[in-house]
Amino acid sequence: MKESKNIYELLNHMNINLEDYEPEDLNDMEKQSLKSRFRKSGRRRINFKKIGAIAAMAVLTLGFFSQTNLGANVYAAAESKIAEISYSIGKTMGIERDIAPYAKVVNQTVEDNGVEVKLSDVIMDKDEIIFSILVNMNKPVDGFRFNDQIFINGRKLTNYGATGSSGAIDNSDTVFYLTSAVDAKGIELSDDIDMKIVLSDLNYYADGSEKSMKGKWEFEFTANGKELMANTQVFPLDYSFSIDNQSYMLEEFRCNPVNQKIFGKIKGKSKFSYTVDLRGHDNSGNEVVFFLTSVSGEDLVFKYENIQGDLSDKITSLTLTPYAAQLPEKSGKMSNDYKQVGEAFTILLND
Repeated sequence: MKESKNIYELLNHMNINLEDYEPEDLNDMEKQSLKSRFRKSGRRRINFKKIGAIAAMAVLTLGFFSQTNLGANVYAAAESKIAEISYSIGKTMGIERDIAPYAKVVNQTVEDNGVEVKLSDVIMDKDEIIFSILVNMNKPVDGFRFNDQIFINGRKLTNYGATGSSGAIDNSDTVFYLTSAVDAKGIELSDDIDMKIVLSDLNYYADGSEKSMKGKWEFEFTANGKELMANTQVFPLDYSFSIDNQSYMLEEFRCNPVNQKIFGKIKGKSKFSYTVDLRGHDNSGNEVVFFLTSVSGEDLVFKYENIQGDLSDKITSLTLTPYAAQLPEKSGKMSNDYKQVGEAFTILLND
């Protein structure tokens, strides 16, 4: 895994409770850095890990974390450039195995002010909604972001974070994909769920400046996670480690064809913030990394990082060791000073 080199990459690892923060706008330096990162993303898939405090509320590059007013939407005409493009969640997330059986195909395309947005497909996993969109800006841009609202059975989701990936389609500077995995606790996966995703107030970066556009791109559909739930395995854990005055207690490893996560609790308070990884290997010697993707109250979640490829279905154990690096208090570079903060432990994957 490549180590973080600046504050924006570090924020992707940041453990954070979003309820503790107010929305903040990006300053000029942050906007310029953001545009530079997006320019580089056109020819490769970008993996956005957990978006931290400022990043989540300000919406990095293609993010969705704010609240908006609803307007009117217009369905795209038959000559839409993206209506016929197929770009599945599995492809955007870099998952090699076939996860199509667990995806709800939506394929709704909406156009407003000349910008087309297509909601491709959706996956419902425990405590997580994963959805993939395609965006046709109809003009070259360096980066863009929407505000959004997400409704589950008519109830608006608030104070949520996300992981995901984004990039250009076929090296285009006008057509892009974005997949987001949104935190959503308490979803009853065995029942059909009425979902609504509303994107609005588009900001984009072009010709060296930030511009804005009013609009609304709204999607409604019904989905459930029955099949994925039936193919999910859970293994109890009993392992803990400490960083400063905080204790990290790992309680459960949950895996299915889409996600592999470690759940636990965090107790105590620290005056510093840390990026935390669980690094190691499977019983075949393949490198394995889980990054801390979510901290909400005492609940924490580590998610498997599939840079090295899918976690094999044939492995029988994982051996991991916790590492942590302190986040800088101010924007800027920091040394890649990850330190081991606990002993190695093994997860036995027995039926």
